[in-house]
Order: sequence, then structure tokens, then C-alpha cells
Amino acid sequence: MAIVGAAPRSPYQPTLTPNGRPKGPLRDLATALHLDVIHGDPQLAIGVAAALLATIGFLLLLREAFRGGVGAIAAAVLVVGAHALLLFEPLLFSNDVYSYAYYGRIAAIYGGNPYVQTPLDHSGDLLWNYIGPRWVDTPAVYGPAWTSLSALLSRFLPLPADHVEAYRYLAIAASLATCAVIAWTVHRVWPERTAFALIAFGANPVIVFHSVASGHNDLLVALAIAGAFALVVADHRLAAIAVLTLGVLVKATALLPLLLLIVWCIGSAPPGRRGRSAAAAIGLPAAIGLAFALPYLQLRDPTLGMLELAGHEGWLAPASVLGRALDGISFHTLGWVVRVAAGVLLLVCLWSVGRDVWRRASAGRMTSSEQAAAWGWALVLLTLLGPVLLPWYVVWAMPLVWILPRVPRIAVIGTGALLGVTLWSAEAMRYPGAFTLNVAIGDWLVVPLLLWFLVIVISDLRSRLAAGAVFEDEAAPSPPPAEPQGEEHVPERAGEHARGEGDRAALEVGSEPL
Repeated sequence: MAIVGAAPRSPYQPTLTPNGRPKGPLRDLATALHLDVIHGDPQLAIGVAAALLATIGFLLLLREAFRGGVGAIAAAVLVVGAHALLLFEPLLFSNDVYSYAYYGRIAAIYGGNPYVQTPLDHSGDLLWNYIGPRWVDTPAVYGPAWTSLSALLSRFLPLPADHVEAYRYLAIAASLATCAVIAWTVHRVWPERTAFALIAFGANPVIVFHSVASGHNDLLVALAIAGAFALVVADHRLAAIAVLTLGVLVKATALLPLLLLIVWCIGSAPPGRRGRSAAAAIGLPAAIGLAFALPYLQLRDPTLGMLELAGHEGWLAPASVLGRALDGISFHTLGWVVRVAAGVLLLVCLWSVGRDVWRRASAGRMTSSEQAAAWGWALVLLTLLGPVLLPWYVVWAMPLVWILPRVPRIAVIGTGALLGVTLWSAEAMRYPGAFTLNVAIGDWLVVPLLLWFLVIVISDLRSRLAAGAVFEDEAAPSPPPAEPQGEEHVPERAGEHARGEGDRAALEVGSEPL
């Protein structure tokens, strides 16, 4: 995939700036293989074949790692090597980085509010020729922390190619940092899963090529989720709330783990101190959010892009596909029923998970591993039930895939694999005939498989709720019996430190429990 991606006019490449075109050893290797003289559908077929081979190889390697046949050091070398390849790649698969830069320039260069103004209001900008047609009249849909970072970068980056490289390097750094945090956490919680967790995230083609190489901010969301879990394992819950809040301020996806963490923190506090715990657990993210949102607040869109985002739909999201199908047979009158039903189903599932978190936390029976599994459940459900489904969306749940039970673990890995081989080209109109075939395969093969994943995930969740075992992994080793130490301890799964049910179960600031 790296060689195909570096070939001149590769199907993996979106519109590139003159200074952002492929160069270096991978491009030379692609030229030596004569990939530069192959055009049209044959070139696309080579790209599809490379993606299929890469995905099959990844799944075989992941299975071997799950069985214990791959060491953590070998996995780490592979992960670092995969990211090193990206230093010789151009921008791949997405032109979202141009939108990031455009919104930053609206705020920093033109003094406007990117949640109100759009690129169309500044069509003379040097980035105008690179932004995707769908986004020319769309205001920003990202969090205010990300918009502020984009504005800061815009003050120092004069050329479009500079923006592309800045966001790509940021994504590479965020991905490697996420891998490092995953390795630390898994080694402490479940050492046997370290290689599996590293490969699932850092050697995954859909993450390496579709997410990191395209400079997506979803990598910062993944880093926030992985970092927050590491802080929870280290018993720093208030810091974990702050980190997840920063993730929400990049992209709203991290809101689900944040809400579940707040529920756990309040529920695990002694009944007489829950008011103080709620004040700390809710007040901290509110204060951080207000500090970042204040420069962009206005009455035209007080949600800062969330209403705009709610109206977006994707061509592979099961709810959107079924909605369009129902629209087609009902003369565009009933498609909304499917989309509303998907939203209600998502809320019901999230409510069920949150209620189980509260019950376990109130009884002092919830471990940090189970809290992370609750985050994973929520993110998998959001991915499959959301109105938009893109390859880089699997980045959200992948840092937690090693702690998830079997069915949601298979669902998120399988979804990533399907999406990784379904996005054939960055610019579909270069290959109009192949694009029609691509859409047909997506509608008649990929979407049914995604619907099957959704059905088995919800069915598994329902059966686990009934059995009271929502968060347990079937393969988890039995924890050793807790030794009496003066107070009752709840053993963590697979080597985690035991946590008492007294003051250590509450949020603490300094020596004062909240």
C-alpha cells in the first residue's frame, strides 16, 4: 500500500499541492515497478489488490498475536516501521486537512468565526482550489480546541503544502503516542494482550493509511481516550476527565466515554459525598469547555457546529443506506423513520450501558477495565448506528479493542477491515465506471455485513445485560483472590491493582475526597 500510495497519480491520492506531490525512495520504487505508466482502471485495480492483501495480512497477523504467537517487541518494531513509511508518503485518501486549514485561516487570518462563516465567504484564499466541494459552504463541525489549534498553525504556515505536512506530522505523532500509551496500559492491566493491542491499532491499514496518512484529527481523539484510560488505571480520575474533555473539544465523539466516566465517578463516591463528586466531575469539563468555546460563541449557531453535523449522512452508514432505500420506495416521505429509529436505538443502548455502570459503581463492583469496556461498547454502537461511517471512524474504539468482549471486538475489527478495502480511491470521479461498481459492492455486500455486525452487537449487549456481565471478556484470566488488608478490596481483572470501596472509590483532590 505504501508503494502504491507513493506512485505518481495514485488512486489513493486526493488533490495534491505542487509541493506536496510524492517524492523520495517509495516514489522511486513505484517508478521502478512502472506504476507511473499505468493509468485508469488498471491502476485502480492494483490499488484495490494492495489494500486487500494488506488487510488480509493484518488480520492473519492479528489472529496470531491474539493467540500469543507474536511478541510485544516485534509488534512495536512493526508499528514504528509502518509509521516511518508515512514520512515518505504524500497526503492519502482524504482532503479534510484542507478544511482544517481553511477554518483556521478564517479565524486567524480573516478574523472571522468559522462556526458562522464558510470557505465560500473567503473564496479568494490560496486553499480554495483544494477544499472538497461538499465543504465549500459548510461551517466548521469540529470542536473549539481543534479550531483554535488550526488557527494557531495558520499564523505560521504560509503555503498549503505546509499545512498538509503539519497535520500529517501531528497525526503521526498522535498515533505513535497512542501506541505508547496503549502499550503501557495493557502491560499493566493484561500483559498477554500487549502485542495484540499494539498491532490492532498501530499496524492496522485502515488506521495507518486512511487515518494517519490523511492527517485526521481523529488520532487526537484516540490519544485522549487511551490517555484517559491510562489515568484511570493509575487512579487519577479527575485528570482523566480533563483529558477526555480535551478530546471532546477536538471532536464530539469523545463525549460518550466522558459521560460514562462522570457516571462512574459520581456513582462510586459514598452517598453523602456524591454532591461534591458531581460538582467536581461536571464542573471541570464545563469550565474547560467554556474556556475554549468562549471566542466562538454566538447566537446564530450556539452549538458550535453540532446542529450542522447532525444533518450529515454517509453512503456506507447502515442507517443512512436503509433510510435512502425507504425514501426510494415511499417517494421520499418515510426515510426519516429509519434515521430517527437508529438515533433512538443508540440512545436506548447507551442508557442501558450507563445504567449498568451506575449500578456497578454504586455497589463498588466496577473496575477500571470494565469502565474502559463500557467506553468501547458506546463507541462501537456510535460507529455502527451513526449517520456517517468513514474508515477513520474506527480510530475511536480501536485503542480499547483489546479490552472489549468478543462480539464487539470482532465487530469493530471487521468494520475497519471492510471500510479499508471499500474506499477504492480518494477522487472517485477519476474512475466513473469503477465508482459505480464500488457503490454497488458497498450497498449489496458491505452494508449487509455492517448490519449483521450491528445485529450481533445489540443482541450480545442485550444478553449480557440480562446476565449482568456486560463488560467481561470471556478469555480474561480469573483474578486471584483478594487478601484481607484491613478493608474490603475489589480485585481488578488480569493483574490490575485492587481498589477499595472506601475513600479510594471517590474522586480526590489533594487529600480531600470528593
